[in-house]
Amino acid sequence: MRNLYMALIFQLGWFACVVSGAKGRPLAALAAATAVVACNLWLQRGNPAKELRLIAWVTLAGFGIETFHLWAGVFTLVGQPTYPWLCPVWLVVLWTMFATLLRGPLAWLSGRYALSALLGAAFAAPNYIAGARLGAVTLSSSMLFSVTVLMASWALAMPGLVWLAAVTETKLRRP
Repeated sequence: MRNLYMALIFQLGWFACVVSGAKGRPLAALAAATAVVACNLWLQRGNPAKELRLIAWVTLAGFGIETFHLWAGVFTLVGQPTYPWLCPVWLVVLWTMFATLLRGPLAWLSGRYALSALLGAAFAAPNYIAGARLGAVTLSSSMLFSVTVLMASWALAMPGLVWLAAVTETKLRRP
């Protein structure tokens, strides 16, 4: 039941962050993400140091991946972003929240790298399309280009994230 709550809380946070991004309110996204991370950390009741280490690495990876997406023209930000070539706060904190799922609802993917690649490729692009429909981003004029790059990115990222979840857990077990 705990994993279901974590997934539902993440979805609420995802929606809040994307809407905040669409409305140009990064602090609202940051507040929502902070609440989601706090709730999910409480629900996991694991070692906070392990979780925070994973969250930091996933957030950093997400910043790099989304900045690459911006540079590649996969999507553009709506409104007048201060730094249109860098991943905005609302998008970074989506990754922060996603990190809390890797040892919770997505823990069953541990060691299943091919499956995690397949699931990343299949399920990531629809989230970006939803984000575009909510007004947070504008996808490339070539939907095929955007979807292809997103599928490839997530097919590579998900196994890496699953691996990070495993590595950051075992690194802290050593004396």
